[in-house]
Amino acid sequence: MNIPMHTLRHSLLRPAMATLVLVASGAASAAPTCAATYATRDDWNGGFVVDIVVTNTGSSTVSGWQVAWDYGNPVALVNAPWGARVAVTGSRVTATDDGSSPAIAPGASASFGMPLSYTGARPVPGRITVQGVNCVVQAPNPNLYSDPQSAAAQWVRDNPGDGRAAGIGPRIASQPAAKWFGGWSGDIGSAVGNHVAAAAAAGRVPVLVAYNIPARDCGQHSAGGAGSAAAYRDWIHAFANAIGTRETVVVLEPDALPQLDCLDAPGKATRLQLFRHAVAQFNERAPRTALYIDIGNSDWLEPAEAAARLADAGIASAEGFALNVSNYRTDGESNPYGIAVSEALRQRTGSGKPFVVDTSRNGAGPDGREWCDPPGRRIGVPPRVNAVGSQPAMTLWVKAPGEADGCAAAAGTFLPEMAYKMIHGY
Repeated sequence: MNIPMHTLRHSLLRPAMATLVLVASGAASAAPTCAATYATRDDWNGGFVVDIVVTNTGSSTVSGWQVAWDYGNPVALVNAPWGARVAVTGSRVTATDDGSSPAIAPGASASFGMPLSYTGARPVPGRITVQGVNCVVQAPNPNLYSDPQSAAAQWVRDNPGDGRAAGIGPRIASQPAAKWFGGWSGDIGSAVGNHVAAAAAAGRVPVLVAYNIPARDCGQHSAGGAGSAAAYRDWIHAFANAIGTRETVVVLEPDALPQLDCLDAPGKATRLQLFRHAVAQFNERAPRTALYIDIGNSDWLEPAEAAARLADAGIASAEGFALNVSNYRTDGESNPYGIAVSEALRQRTGSGKPFVVDTSRNGAGPDGREWCDPPGRRIGVPPRVNAVGSQPAMTLWVKAPGEADGCAAAAGTFLPEMAYKMIHGY
């Protein structure tokens, strides 16, 4: 059986702060309405990148926020921050809303970050405060794998003189994003095994997407998939077997359950059977995998219908379900929807389930119901593992920002101009 997600999340987390502080407008015992996380990445000799996420966990909209901390020795901004106004005075850093997230709705988040340099010993943040709203500071820093061979990372390496690389590098290419596997992957055992081995060698946990269900995407932009049910069984068997006892997070077959309606009755029955077979394969052959079955987004199925399909697909033996993969619905929509689906599962099966949300492209929300490369979209909050018991359990970047949906270019093609515009929201 899979290790429970709370066990996996404990192993993914690593402390990123010296002190955790609850700021409640002068009343330390007041119930928090906001969670803040501080994480570092891209460490180099004399510098690092800081990521902050502020999430409204209350029931009222939050307007205005300020995050401040002191390193004890001087630091300096290397380049412009993103998502916030930042003032650095000696060793003290203060960040405030820059207008990009002036109001944070319940369940929604605002994120910002900055590259900092230093001399001497590696700075360690001291007392961290979140002012202006009732917030609890949490230690996030998921130990998730950022693939140095991703399309974005390769483009940045190949184009050091391109002015867009300075933004795409820290904002997109170095973020932990999922790697998708399908018929294009060649021998699936080797492809998965090599990727998982590289992540393990780096001491990180990779996020993988299994995307090879027969009649995939109902013949649309991402059409394809295994040629038969038997071929898919063999493929998913090899996929799970290649992971073995190593830690991974796997998102299973995006859109395949919401798209059941494009199949006839025998096709539906076969697809559900393949889901149950896949869940069983991961339980047996990849026992340290946290498996999340995709169920679309908050604008697709009613919670009760989503729960029914998840139940039929074997959710009882999976870790949970995934939302908003390759879509643009906001956290303010996705998170309440996920909670409603979990509650519908509890009512149907006696047990709710944790969920994960793809935040890679939801920073500006959707453009109506347009899903295929709409302009003006923006990256969302960075990937992170949330506190044990939180919903969502994790925010992930399942669809890499800058990779086409199939309209601007062939599905999966990395477009630097699209990536750059997603950083800035235009």
